Amino acid sequence: MTIRNARILRGDTHTFEYGSLTAENGVIAGFGDADADGFDAQGCFVLPGMIDTHIHGFVGEEFARADGDFGEAPKVLARDGVTGFAATVRCMPLEDMLAADRNAAKVMKQPSCGAKVLGIHNEGPFVSFKRTGAMQPPEITCTAELAAAMVEAGEGALRLVTVAPEREHALEAIAYWTAHGVNATLGHTDATYEQALAGIDAGAHRATHVFNAMRPLSHRETGILGAVLTDDRVCCELIADFVHLDPAAVKLVYRAKGAQRITLISDAGAQSGLPDGDYVVGGRVRHVRGGLCVTDEGVICGSCFSMLKGAQNLRSLGIPLEEIATMASENPAKALGAFDRVGSIEIGKQADLIVCDEHFTIRAVFVDGVQIQ
Repeated sequence: MTIRNARILRGDTHTFEYGSLTAENGVIAGFGDADADGFDAQGCFVLPGMIDTHIHGFVGEEFARADGDFGEAPKVLARDGVTGFAATVRCMPLEDMLAADRNAAKVMKQPSCGAKVLGIHNEGPFVSFKRTGAMQPPEITCTAELAAAMVEAGEGALRLVTVAPEREHALEAIAYWTAHGVNATLGHTDATYEQALAGIDAGAHRATHVFNAMRPLSHRETGILGAVLTDDRVCCELIADFVHLDPAAVKLVYRAKGAQRITLISDAGAQSGLPDGDYVVGGRVRHVRGGLCVTDEGVICGSCFSMLKGAQNLRSLGIPLEEIATMASENPAKALGAFDRVGSIEIGKQADLIVCDEHFTIRAVFVDGVQIQ
């Protein structure tokens, strides 16, 4: 496979270079002249495929399931430029979460017709009962033993766990996960600044959908937000659909953290990618109207869009394409321990690629060198 007449974001220089890209057996093999034979990018940009580290489902499919594959969701996500994702499991009774982890680990080993499962993200169960959002955390005590049970159920695929650092024994759990290659991410939390800092010191160097389901920022007690927005050890998840965050809040996070410390996510659910309507997810009704998804109580419960919407919104704010690629590809790949294979355009990495224009409008998508869109 060859893509020609393209402005390619080279991973080794992190700059765009005009020319062509060749892949062999699904792997990037080299770069050459722009007039080589192959797919004509017509001067458009070639970026690494996006990787969503926080996505619960798509087009009617939920990833928190005890059996079965993920249906059409990977294929539809790939059409939007998402070539990899972490199957994200919402708060449920612990045994149900562990069953979903085992199933996701099994799906991860199967060939994909689109976006690849690159890991598992458990959003809970050890989150704040005060900042639950639309989730229903089980009434269980956080212990290092249960943290170990989660790692075991993931069969090496568990990469991220959202935890509230103020929960009992949370610091022990964070230390355990960190020691076993799982990234603890602070979220759904009412933590004070000191409690958040203790979580960061214990090894939690990520923040789950920053601002959402967190203690609000106060100028006298800045809380969790004061910690994650100012500590350079922390990479913040960002939902840029302009529903979860106002554009000005997105700008604030970008200015505070910079592209190197932001991971773009969708937080999409099973209702995402579907028309307006009422959908039942996990036994609760979700109402989708005009890009907003809420519970009966009016609580926002996930995004209605894939990462593509967020990438396009970031571009509308004037953020350069190469920085969006850092947030949407490189940083997520590193969080999932997959940057040796994906997340940038370098020889030897998988040919998971987006061809887009300057507004991030998708022109073509390749997964393992095969054109999907």
